[in-house]
Amino acid sequence: MFKLYSLVKDRWWQLLIIVLLVAGQTFLQLQLPDYIKNINEIINNANILPGERISSTDLAKIGLVGLEMIGISALAFLLAAGQALTNSHFVARFGCVIREKIFLTVEDYSLSDLNEFGTASLLTRVTNDTRNLQNFMFMTNRVFVMAPVFLVIGSSKLLALDISYFYVVTVALPLVVILMVVTFFIASPMFSRIQQNTDYVTLLFREGLTGVRVVRAFNQEDRENSYFEEANEQLTTSVVKVNRLMNIVNPFIGIIFNFAYISIYFVGFFLISKLMVSDATPAAISDTLSETMAASMYLQHIMMSFLMLSFTFIMFPHAAASAKRINSVLKVTPTVVDKEETKDKSLISEGNVKFDDVTFTFSENAHPTLENITFTAKPGTITAIVGSTGSGKSSIINLLPRFFDVTSGEITIDGHDIRDFKIDDLRDQIGFVPQTAILFSGTIRDNLRFGKEDATEEEMIAALKVAQAYDFVMRNELGLDAPVAQSGRNFSGGQKQRLSIARALVRKPKIYVFDDSFSALDYRTDIRLRSELSSYAKDATIFVVAQRVSSILDASQILVLDDGKIVGLGTHGELLQSCKVYQEIVASQLDPDEIQKSRDLVLEVEGE
Repeated sequence: MFKLYSLVKDRWWQLLIIVLLVAGQTFLQLQLPDYIKNINEIINNANILPGERISSTDLAKIGLVGLEMIGISALAFLLAAGQALTNSHFVARFGCVIREKIFLTVEDYSLSDLNEFGTASLLTRVTNDTRNLQNFMFMTNRVFVMAPVFLVIGSSKLLALDISYFYVVTVALPLVVILMVVTFFIASPMFSRIQQNTDYVTLLFREGLTGVRVVRAFNQEDRENSYFEEANEQLTTSVVKVNRLMNIVNPFIGIIFNFAYISIYFVGFFLISKLMVSDATPAAISDTLSETMAASMYLQHIMMSFLMLSFTFIMFPHAAASAKRINSVLKVTPTVVDKEETKDKSLISEGNVKFDDVTFTFSENAHPTLENITFTAKPGTITAIVGSTGSGKSSIINLLPRFFDVTSGEITIDGHDIRDFKIDDLRDQIGFVPQTAILFSGTIRDNLRFGKEDATEEEMIAALKVAQAYDFVMRNELGLDAPVAQSGRNFSGGQKQRLSIARALVRKPKIYVFDDSFSALDYRTDIRLRSELSSYAKDATIFVVAQRVSSILDASQILVLDDGKIVGLGTHGELLQSCKVYQEIVASQLDPDEIQKSRDLVLEVEGE
């Protein structure tokens, strides 16, 4: 947890102000019992006889002491308000830094690092866990200063009155400490379980929201409700167990405090009885009574501070569990990082890509996802990648922008290993269109400039035309400034796909990667897009992962994968003669008449 404090070490001055303000407030509060004692002494020294009124002189003295008490109370209030405001600002800044640090760290994760935690767990850590730490920090910044000051000054005041009063503290506080330590060890695993259950509830809730149409389409509401109800019940049970523990502990602490408070008066009565036996003066007895009242107030301050401290220790297991979860995110060293010495991005001049005996596995013990992949993709050509589900198509193109790193072998661009370039420089040369079209909330213009921040309107319009998105964008009266809802839900699947393609085209990189990015397009639109793309990106190296064989018939080369291995490499015609896997794929999708029809449609579109 203390590692997280170091993230706001530049705010040390705020923490120092909080410490000084809390110490000052505590010190002033401990002065008030002395004034009450002084008032009692003034009254005792006045020797007022029955039926007489206190003199104006003594009344003035009491009034002056009262004014001093009001002044001290007002100053203590100002210090308390100041520390509360400063503490709130410090804690808010702490939460801001933690959330930003988690976000920036996760942004540098490789896909395998992200898969290790899961989206739902990361969301819980950046929200719920951060809030737990903020609540704990707000309490500790105040209590960890207040409690020691109350203990030291209050104890010295009690000792100055009579050591017998201090004995009460030496008995009560160890009992409280023992109770807190026992509670800590019992509660720690409970709070860890709560956070794990919270992760699972978040996961189910997120799945239910994102997959609501699928759930309804298959009439599985009851099934999903039962899963969520079970997870929610587990979370509730965990919370109830913790609350039950707290409800047992808190009364015990209250009982200890009450016995301590009563004990102070027993000590006072014992001291008074000794004075009465020794024939002490009424003034001495009255002074002892005043001291007892002052001692009870000192004890009350000490015990209240430790009550707050006990609550802090009760919160500690919860905060510690959250801190551990956040640290586990922050301490991950990304598996895909820049080398200490990198090459200049100007060395990527043409975009000639070569896979040289590339093998890739997701983990050390896993079966290779890709094995001994070797091929070359040259500028001005289209390399299509086909294969059955799970054959490794997406893995190949995910290696190119270094979402993962190869396990063995190398990938080169213009003869240079891609690991020798900065990741940012490498990705600047790649226009990537993922399998699932992703749009961000904002406007169409914002989304297109996601690919190139300084893109002109002419460049954006040109990209939209190639992506066959110009017509539906311009039908909206706002045009490029038309709003895009979260995840682009105000567009159809085909429209989102075309906007995603336009975003990559605006970049005008050396290399384009289309991961099954035409699947939501009708065949005529697909042909138009590919026809204009070949002209727009005629000098670029293009990779296309495809499910529809009809869309890659004219590819420069087709890479056929089966179980992570290349089983065929060549043009459509060559593979029909030499590759059995490709023959099966074509036979499952097209017959000879359909192939001819698709070619006729290409000629028709090109003629338009």
